[in-house]
Amino acid sequence: MLELTRELLRVDTVNPPGNERAAAELALGYAKDAGLDGALAPLGDGRANLHLVLPGTGARAPLMYCGHFDTVPPGTAAWTRPPHAAEVDEDGVLWGRGAVDMKGGVAAMIVGLATLARAEVALPGDLHFLGTVGEEVDCAGARAALDRGALEGVANLVIAEPTDLALVVAHKGALFLEFTTYGRAAHGAMPEQGINAIDQMMCLLERLRDLKAGLPGHAVLGDATLNVGTIEGGSVVNIVPDRCTARVDLRTVPGVDHRALLAGIGRLLDELAATRAGFQARMTVTGDYPAVGTDLDEPLVRAAGHVLGTVLGRPPEIRGVSYFSDGSLLQPATGVPTLLCGPGDPNLAHQTDERVDVRALEHAAEIFTMLPTVLEAPEAA
Repeated sequence: MLELTRELLRVDTVNPPGNERAAAELALGYAKDAGLDGALAPLGDGRANLHLVLPGTGARAPLMYCGHFDTVPPGTAAWTRPPHAAEVDEDGVLWGRGAVDMKGGVAAMIVGLATLARAEVALPGDLHFLGTVGEEVDCAGARAALDRGALEGVANLVIAEPTDLALVVAHKGALFLEFTTYGRAAHGAMPEQGINAIDQMMCLLERLRDLKAGLPGHAVLGDATLNVGTIEGGSVVNIVPDRCTARVDLRTVPGVDHRALLAGIGRLLDELAATRAGFQARMTVTGDYPAVGTDLDEPLVRAAGHVLGTVLGRPPEIRGVSYFSDGSLLQPATGVPTLLCGPGDPNLAHQTDERVDVRALEHAAEIFTMLPTVLEAPEAA
């Protein structure tokens, strides 16, 4: 478990540009040595998804494990240990970019498949592993996997995002929106002769906050959130600004339909244009990632809870998270029960000095080995 994770950490898959193919090839070599079937799905220069399969008897529908190979950049701050050296300290902690998010989880899933293959365990259903590119930027690998039918027939999905080995049954979705308001320039000493685009934007953002406040909440995730990430407008202090652009991060919960929400925002823009003098605005959707949610009474949740309790020696923690994953693409398209569970503190993801306890990696490998043996998946079609 440790050595496979270290080998993956030594492969630089910072996205952009990604270069995930090298990591996928490494994982494929390890898997084939264990007797697993697998193949790469090329996705451009230096990039490829990985699909592994451990065949079952066909009595049950397949279970799929999923994880991404790409990482975010190391950042500009100095690291205590080099981000791609994959060093283990005296306390049994592995350091490196991707240790938490999420090469440790990817390695644990692959080790789980390999362990079952070497032990010649007869699973009732096929066990798949999907390794994707691009999750940190645009989920390109998940989109490509859907397009080629990689999830066809899959009954349950587990994604190894870092959760401290808690069971994440829901995560928020995200709408990334860019708004531009338009005005009319005038002398700053005579603002009544112009239309101030920044004032128009301030009004729009206030109305967006009101709209967000009216969205439903979620028992695990709480309420939707709205963050104005950037705002740009005007040129100099003594000119009425004729243009303003703001980029908004809107995080949603299961039950909020993004198409309906966008339609509601469109109606809001129309209302402001009809009621506010000179109001003109344009909206562009730059990212659309639906929320993920799975009922607690699903067999996948019950089976995972049992396995976690066995491995960790304590009842599992069930929670939700505010970040999104490849599940934002894969669950809405398939409707399958989806869980996030993986080693590592999610608060260390994307941080300087990313690191994970080696024992957590070992526990994760045990969990991913045991889960397919106890899961009551639906009957195969």
